Amino acid sequence: MDEKPETKPENISQKANSSDLDQSLIPTSPFYLHPGENPGLVLVSNVLNDTNYVSWSRNMQRALLSKNKLKFVNGNIITLLPTDPNYEAWERCNVMILSWIMRALAPDIA
Repeated sequence: MDEKPETKPENISQKANSSDLDQSLIPTSPFYLHPGENPGLVLVSNVLNDTNYVSWSRNMQRALLSKNKLKFVNGNIITLLPTDPNYEAWERCNVMILSWIMRALAPDIA
């Protein structure tokens, strides 16, 4: 079985200088949200129920990875403080991801 190297949570704000652009405007940043992304977006075709966790989880991780948002879920991006210049971008992404996940849950789980 392949083992992934252990990664430490990262603080994107520490990587950026104060003179850098707003991270939410840079398409390669995890804080970027494409204009077509919205809370009603369906990322996986099957909702999570009491029998399909393994396949649902794999599909959700792939979907979040393709949107550069998996780091929010797996803990590789730390929760930012409200005083952080990227806090609002982090909060928007966090709420968006929560919306995507909630839409992918069966009603009895949500």
